Amino acid sequence: MNRIIFSMLVAMTFFCASAQSPITLGNSNMPSGGDTLRYSNAKLNSIGSFTQTGASFSWNFSTLIPSGQGIRNFKVAFQTPYAFFFFGANEYGEKIADTIGQNPFYFTNYYNFYKKQISPNAYVADGVGLTYNSFPVPNYYSDKDELYNFPMSYPKYDSTTFRFSTITNTQVPVRYSKTGYRVTVVDGWGTVTTPYGTANCLRLVTTQYSKDTVKANGFPAIGFLNYQRSYQWMTLNSKIPYLEISGAYNNGNFAPNQARYRDSVRTFVGIKEYTDLSGVSVFPNPATDKLFFSSENQNTINFEMYDMNGKRIKSAAAIYVNNTLSYANISDLKAGVYMIKIMSGGSMRHLKFIKE
Repeated sequence: MNRIIFSMLVAMTFFCASAQSPITLGNSNMPSGGDTLRYSNAKLNSIGSFTQTGASFSWNFSTLIPSGQGIRNFKVAFQTPYAFFFFGANEYGEKIADTIGQNPFYFTNYYNFYKKQISPNAYVADGVGLTYNSFPVPNYYSDKDELYNFPMSYPKYDSTTFRFSTITNTQVPVRYSKTGYRVTVVDGWGTVTTPYGTANCLRLVTTQYSKDTVKANGFPAIGFLNYQRSYQWMTLNSKIPYLEISGAYNNGNFAPNQARYRDSVRTFVGIKEYTDLSGVSVFPNPATDKLFFSSENQNTINFEMYDMNGKRIKSAAAIYVNNTLSYANISDLKAGVYMIKIMSGGSMRHLKFIKE
C-alpha cells in the first residue's frame, strides 16, 4: 500500500510540475508551406485589460467580440510567382494583396517572404515580392528582421537590427526603405483564454523602432519614424499568435489599432471577411490636400483617421467622384504620419499614409 501511495504521489508531483512549467517554442511551431490559418478580428472595446503579466499567469479574453475573419495562407516559395528569387526548403511566402497603388504606378501579387533560419536560430522576414508591368520585382532585407529568436522560453530578452529596401531602378517609380531594430521580451507564461479556447502560452511584447523613407522619382525623399508594438500570446499549436494586440508606440504610449485571435469558422450576419477590402487602394501617398480611394466594388466608403498616438481626428464618408473612385479632404491635417480605418460593406481595413 505504501509503495502504491508513494508511486501516486510521484506521479502527481510530476504532473503538477509539468502543468506549471512554461512551454518552449522553436521553428517547428512557426507557419510552414501549406498552412492555412484562420483568425478573427476583435472589436477593440472588447479587449479589456491586457498589460498584466507574470509567471503562471491566467489571461482571460473570453469576452472578445469578433467583428470579421481573415485567413493567413502560407506557401512554399516555389509555389509563388517569385520562386526563382526566394528559394529553399525553409522559405515561405504569404500573399498580402492582389494590387497596391493606382494607375499608372501600381504593383500586383504582393507577397511577404519568411524563412526558418538555422544560424542564428530564428524565424525571419526575408523579403517582399512585387510585380510591376508584368515583371517580378524581388526586394530583400540586407539585414534580416528576426521576428522570433529560438529557443523561445521564459524569461527572454532579444534586441536585433534590420534593414530593408525596395530595389533602386529607374523603371520602378517609388523606393521604400526601412532601417532600425526590434526588441522582444518574453515577460510571462501561463494560460490564455479566448472565444476559440484555452491553451498554454508564452506572452511576449515585441517593439519595432524603425526609420522609414519613401522616395518617388522626381521628388525629394520623405523620412519618418515608425514605432510599432505588438503584444502576443504564443502557443505550441496555433502557428500564428493565439492572440495579438498591435498598434503604434510613441513617447512611451501604446495605442492599439488591431486585435485578432486564432479561430475557427464563424458565421457573421452582414460582415464579410477582411480580405474583401484588399482591393481598396489609397493614393497618392504622400498626399497634400486629397486622399483618394480606388475600390473594386461600389459600396459606400466611410473612414476614420487617427494620429500616431491613437487619437481619432476625423470621421466621415468619402466624397465620390464616380462609382469606384472617391476621396477624403485632408487639407486641414498637419503634416505627419496617420492611420486610416476604411470601412465598406461591413468590412474594414487599416492603412498608413503621409500628409505633406
